[in-house]
Amino acid sequence: IIMPPHGGCSDHVHYTSDGKEYEDHGGTLYPQIDTDKVKGLNEKKEGSAKNVIKPWDDREDDSKVVQSAEDGELIIHIPFTVQVKLKSFTVIGGNERITPRHVKLWKNRDDIDFDNAEDVSCDQEFDLSYDKDGSVQYLVKNSKFQNTSSLTMFFSGISPDNKDDEDGKTIQINYIGLRGEVEVILNLSPFYSPDSTGHQKQARNCCCSLRSQSARV
Repeated sequence: IIMPPHGGCSDHVHYTSDGKEYEDHGGTLYPQIDTDKVKGLNEKKEGSAKNVIKPWDDREDDSKVVQSAEDGELIIHIPFTVQVKLKSFTVIGGNERITPRHVKLWKNRDDIDFDNAEDVSCDQEFDLSYDKDGSVQYLVKNSKFQNTSSLTMFFSGISPDNKDDEDGKTIQINYIGLRGEVEVILNLSPFYSPDSTGHQKQARNCCCSLRSQSARV
C-alpha cells in the first residue's frame, strides 16, 4: 500500500507481509546495532530506549520496554558498528492506546533532538499501525538509506480517544527491528610498486556489499 507523502519528508510506504516474504527485504541487522550506545530522548526511565533493541524471538517480551515521559513524543538514536544499507523496519508498540502513530527517520544525524526535529527535513516518515506481533513491515527507500552508520527515529502520536487520559499522554515501544544488508568496505591501503616499464601500480579500494544473515528481526 503506497501512502501519500507528508510535508517536509520523502514519500513513505506502508507494507504488510507474512514471515516468508520478509526474506526479500534483507536480513536482520540486530548483530550490527551498537546496543550499549542506543539512547533515547524524553524517556520515562532513563536508559530504557536500549530495551527495545532485542532479538526477533524476544519481540513480544513486554517486560523490557521504553515509554515517553510526556506529550507522547520519543526520539531514539540507533548507532551501528558498521555501515549498513537499511531496507525495512518493524515496530511493536504498547496496547492500542499507547502505541505510537507516526515516525520520522533520519540517516546519520545523531544531533536530532526536540529543538531541531521540526526544522531538519527527515529522510522518510511513516504512519504506524498497531502491531502486536511484528507482522507489519515498513519498507524504506533504498536510495535514502545506503551507507547508514546510525538511524534516528522520532516517534509521536497520542491516541485521539485518550488525550485527556493519563495513558493517552504516553507512548510505549516494546520492540524495534531493523533489516537490510551490511556494507563492508575492503580498504586496501594504497601502495605503489614499479612495474617492468618503470610505471607505478596503485591498489584500488574495493567496496562490496555483503548480505547479512537472512533471519527475521
